[in-house]
Amino acid sequence: MRIKLTKIGNSVGVRLPKAILTDCGFTSEADMEVRHKMVILSPVKEPRAGWIDEMGMELEQKPLMHGGQWQW
Repeated sequence: MRIKLTKIGNSVGVRLPKAILTDCGFTSEADMEVRHKMVILSPVKEPRAGWIDEMGMELEQKPLMHGGQWQW
């Protein structure tokens, strides 16, 4: 897909279609990096978000926080 670059002050911006933002999980921020002369945008993820579900734990196996300590 070819998109136009838009001048914003001394910088240049791009507009991303809403469908792409939704499909990729972007919200109000993005992580940006440059690799091999390519700009890569990634959605910002909260640290450890969804890690319990990814481990496949059942509800009774999930750790609980009590008094600043994890209880298993």
